[in-house]
Amino acid sequence: MTRVLVVDIPGWSDRFEDEAAAVRHFDPVIVSVENTVPLVRVLQPGRIAMGARGPARYYRGEDLAAEALRAVHPDARIGIADGLFTAVTAATRANPVCIVPVDRSDQFLAPLSVDRVGDADLVGLLRRLGITTLGAFAALDAGAVRDRFGVAGELLHRSAAGHDDSPVIPRDVPVDYTRVIDCEPAIVRADELAFTVRAVADEFIDTLARARFVCTAVWVTLSTERGDEHERCWAHPRSFTAADVVDRVRWQLDSIARFTTDTSTEGFAGDGIVRVRIAPDQLAHISRYEPALWGEPAGDRIHSVLSRVQSILGHEGVLTATVTGGRTLADREVLSPWGDKPVIERRATEPWPGHLAALLPTTVYHDRPTVILRGRAVIPPAEVFAEPPRVLEFEGRTRDIVEWSGPWPIAERWWTGGVLRYRLQVIDTRGAAWVLLSDGDTWTIEARYD
Repeated sequence: MTRVLVVDIPGWSDRFEDEAAAVRHFDPVIVSVENTVPLVRVLQPGRIAMGARGPARYYRGEDLAAEALRAVHPDARIGIADGLFTAVTAATRANPVCIVPVDRSDQFLAPLSVDRVGDADLVGLLRRLGITTLGAFAALDAGAVRDRFGVAGELLHRSAAGHDDSPVIPRDVPVDYTRVIDCEPAIVRADELAFTVRAVADEFIDTLARARFVCTAVWVTLSTERGDEHERCWAHPRSFTAADVVDRVRWQLDSIARFTTDTSTEGFAGDGIVRVRIAPDQLAHISRYEPALWGEPAGDRIHSVLSRVQSILGHEGVLTATVTGGRTLADREVLSPWGDKPVIERRATEPWPGHLAALLPTTVYHDRPTVILRGRAVIPPAEVFAEPPRVLEFEGRTRDIVEWSGPWPIAERWWTGGVLRYRLQVIDTRGAAWVLLSDGDTWTIEARYD
């Protein structure tokens, strides 16, 4: 039976507002333990397991290894025993160290409550059968337990008897692919900064490729002489190349200069860049992005062309549209720079009374030109026309209307006195289909079907 050492910090998760915070704050403890003993397994936030043989040999005894590991945190409790289940149980009962002698796990576990098996349904049934201790559970026939409770019950039965042989599989230590470039002297021009980071960007992408990864989102942090940090996460529609990373660094410096008003001295906002940090945010296996047998698909050629155009025109030179939630068509259109993840403030899955259902028109007028709709009476308060609309007039031209549908009311925030608007669809004699939107007695063109 493998000897296992467990480091437990009681009530760790209860100290934080959520599980993510508990995990994040536990990372320094993990690093501290790995600086003492490598190849550890994280069981949960606040609890780590490892093989006891290595630490015991290094520190010349299990008791000395336990004392050394107690130094990683003032509340740490150490349990050492045969098997993972017994070692965890010993750690939870340690004060501050509990070492169960070799081949004595069954004796240590026998008087303890059966609640420690951790399966609420199984514990409830065992208690109804009058079995309240781990020793009583372990005394049951193994074959009968397997027939009644299945494989999971059989494993818990072995653990209660001190025969847990679960392996302690060490965690994969994440590789830090972050790259930092220190600039001396400080850089104030985007082209100079791009030249400076180019070699590091090449090395960054090559390192990921050797590890069989590609980067689909990257963090760029620019630090100034005054200590300010400008950080942004850049997404990519496919995966980053070194040139793409350089472009994002250049665009980020351009955007900082554009939105900064401090011009007390010459150069970028009176302040230069002294450090650039590049770190991957999302990695994917390279096999998902390798070329097909007969070359790259058409989507890759489109991406290559658009990325090239974007590198010439700037980050916001190529935009992609996303349909989101809203009632008017202009509200539902979100334009994002090519490669960026759209920022969705209104979800399309939410109910939007009065919105236009698919199929949506292709041309949306953001300026909404005013039109004259003749041959009808004022709509409110009735939601029908007194007579059908006959002529559509705009930009000095008139068009006869041959078909129409509506009007449909669009009530927004009626409880606060919001304006009641109407939407109307018409088709003229040329076959053009229009979507009209009213603001009181005024009609405007909202969109056109092409």
